[in-house]
Amino acid sequence: MRWIVPSLLMCAWLCETALAHDLRYRIGEGKAVSVKVYFPGDREFSFESYEIYRLGEEIPFQVGRTDRYGRVVFLPDRPGDWRIKVFSEDGHGLDASVTTGLGGAIEGAGGPGLPRSVSILVGVALIFGLFGLVNLFAPRSRP
Repeated sequence: MRWIVPSLLMCAWLCETALAHDLRYRIGEGKAVSVKVYFPGDREFSFESYEIYRLGEEIPFQVGRTDRYGRVVFLPDRPGDWRIKVFSEDGHGLDASVTTGLGGAIEGAGGPGLPRSVSILVGVALIFGLFGLVNLFAPRSRP
């Protein structure tokens, strides 16, 4: 009879230590922010690194890799401004911002600046403008 109580205590202790390796999970719903990153021609920016920051904080809220389709998805824990940095080892990347409200609803997003065609047009105009200024002010040799 003396060994019953110590044996039960030992069994309880062994069961508790065995549960230390147990993992639990909970599936829930929430409003997520999803950002799709892609190259021109709709080629996905797949399996590349990303970091998400709250405005004014230096430690990332979330880090990871984009999925197969180039998506970054996160559940904001409070309303505010968020910065999303997506980057690859070869130097391609994106630095975007999004503002979320209560429940993760998107209130505003900072997207890309000018469309690519406008950027190309501005670049060509700058080159021609600089060439014109050089020709205007450069001394000319007289024949």
